[in-house]
Amino acid sequence: MRRTVTILSVTAALVVGALETSVGSTAAAGAAPPCSARAVRISDYNTIVGTGNVNDLFWVRNIASTSCSLRGYVRVAYVGVYGIATPHKNPHRLTVREVRSYGRDGNDLGGLKKGLSVPTVTLEAHGGVASFWLYGTDEPHNDPPTRCITSYTMLAWLPGSSSSITVQPRRNNGFFWCGGFAAHPIVEGRSGSDPPVALSYYFGTGSP
Repeated sequence: MRRTVTILSVTAALVVGALETSVGSTAAAGAAPPCSARAVRISDYNTIVGTGNVNDLFWVRNIASTSCSLRGYVRVAYVGVYGIATPHKNPHRLTVREVRSYGRDGNDLGGLKKGLSVPTVTLEAHGGVASFWLYGTDEPHNDPPTRCITSYTMLAWLPGSSSSITVQPRRNNGFFWCGGFAAHPIVEGRSGSDPPVALSYYFGTGSP
């Protein structure tokens, strides 16, 4: 199994870190129209793995010449094979259970603070950024064991869009889930959290 592994360690020093400043995006929807699949690029920023839990952070960047807005959840599907140990041959569309996660819950990072409503996020032209987390496990569990997948291609649909965006994993990485995953809503900035936090809170010092 190949993953970029970052073991989460929350210390007092990290908690005291400054909140991330949202660059190029704002929660004020204004008159910006919904983002289209052609207007944005989705990238797999980094992954936190520990004790079977997987938290994957994604960035949504506006590559168009006009501002656009997003509100809600990215719908996700995978192309690959069943079984973590299975060689990546004859990939096909996989059936993977997806649920929506509203707030933070134990090992499930990011998302909204309890009591906040799902925001409308405006991505400014030429580089405005929003983000979201996916959470799940990469180890079989339950009896009988849950089915696992290995994928190197993620398909993502923006809220209300019928066109998918192809997302590749980080270099030398892949998408591995066992028994499904939970998606957090799109929020402003790069941390996938509302209120936003410094990326060093999740990934340690040296994170942009």
